[in-house]
Amino acid sequence: MKQFNKKFIIMLMSIIVTITSLHYNYELIYANQVPQEQQPSLWALEDIQMLQHVYQFIEPSMFRDYKSEATKEQLYTIGVNLYEKLSNTIITIESKNSNYSESIQKANKINLFVTNMEDTNLLEPITRNDCISMLYKIISLLESTYEDFKIDSNLTFDDASTIPSESMEAVQYFVFNKLIKGSNNKLHLLNPCSKEQLLSLVTRTFEYYVQKNDIAAKGAFWKVSGGKSTVYLLGSIHIADSSIYPMNNDIQNAFDESDILAIEANILEDKEGIAYMQQLMFYTDGTTIEKVLSKETYDLYVAKMESYGVNKAKYDLFKPWGAALAIQNTETAKDNIVGILGVDNFYMIQAIYKKPIVEIEGIKFQADLFDSFSPELQETFLKSVLTPQVSDDNNEAVSTTESIKKMLEAWKAGDVKSLEKMLAFDETSNDEFSKKFWIDRNNHMFDTILKYVNDESNKTYFVIVGAGHMVSNTGIVNQLQEKGYTVTQIK
Repeated sequence: MKQFNKKFIIMLMSIIVTITSLHYNYELIYANQVPQEQQPSLWALEDIQMLQHVYQFIEPSMFRDYKSEATKEQLYTIGVNLYEKLSNTIITIESKNSNYSESIQKANKINLFVTNMEDTNLLEPITRNDCISMLYKIISLLESTYEDFKIDSNLTFDDASTIPSESMEAVQYFVFNKLIKGSNNKLHLLNPCSKEQLLSLVTRTFEYYVQKNDIAAKGAFWKVSGGKSTVYLLGSIHIADSSIYPMNNDIQNAFDESDILAIEANILEDKEGIAYMQQLMFYTDGTTIEKVLSKETYDLYVAKMESYGVNKAKYDLFKPWGAALAIQNTETAKDNIVGILGVDNFYMIQAIYKKPIVEIEGIKFQADLFDSFSPELQETFLKSVLTPQVSDDNNEAVSTTESIKKMLEAWKAGDVKSLEKMLAFDETSNDEFSKKFWIDRNNHMFDTILKYVNDESNKTYFVIVGAGHMVSNTGIVNQLQEKGYTVTQIK
């Protein structure tokens, strides 16, 4: 397990594992390259981007024709997606009806229809009132106590008299909880509902429910007090899936209030660093990976690369550490565990154009670190991603993806003790990996963060580095506490 931990953690705790694909994914997804007329309105853009690219529980076909009128079929299909996400269940249909889609039959099973399914014209456009009524019904289905639903609140909107009596409870609830605000003191509930209005309201409802029920991700999150500046520490998982979103409001509010974002490496803007790393991953002196690996490891490597359809001329040029990172990235991506959803990336995208981003290490530093590993360590790293690993708990072989999912679950729950156990390494060892990858980097990060803590400008810093650098005796949190600072976990 010791060897497995080392090689597994090297992938999780190194942000550059995702550089080769992440940089281009960012530009394609967030650079607004689609024609202006096909984009959502500015007011709905953030909600829809979060729903499509981060939360990822709505069918992809819904994300187009944003200004068109939403139909009842789209309303109920999205309603089923939301219900299954929030309830963490998959609705089953015992006897399928070929006249209706599976989603519509699921909506019928959980009684989302106002009338019965057979009497509903699924192509009929919906009103904003239809949207609110269905979303309210989903919340009521999920709430076990139905607490605080009947809100005694007088609506003072100019068009309050037009609200259907059967919808009043739902409208009061959505207004009271600031899910809808209206415009010009009107709610316009009987107006047609566009697809972007539907998607935006679904996003708000999802985020509201997750926060209200305390099921948002808590992360590995601390506040440092006792210095001249306020510093927040967020231990990151550099590659992740949609399950860790949204973040707890405590994390998001701290980020919003911060003046500076500090990260390991700015993989979104450092094009020079990206090019340097991509070049460093390959041999350029005539050496091939076949010449430096044992036959056993090379045979495993060939089988894996050929299973991807990569030819020998290309895969033989990889250095072992570059090959290991590429394989890990490819394997985890099969299960939608990707760098684009990593914690660092999530907040870097939010910070661009809004607040300064400072680097603690940088891409070149991290690339040089990997390239400095001895041939023996590089081969061990590569072999560890090519062969099944062993779990300490039940002595059964588990994949890297399965291990990452366990780590994501602990991170989401704010379970720092479990994270520390998963990320543990021999802190007394002076072996190459422990010293270069953990101890030296922990000390460098601590020294840098100490400067933030003592910054006399009274700035608020939001610091994100790998969770493994936060925990353990040699980690940042413990080192700060030993210096006399108060470091409080927030969850």
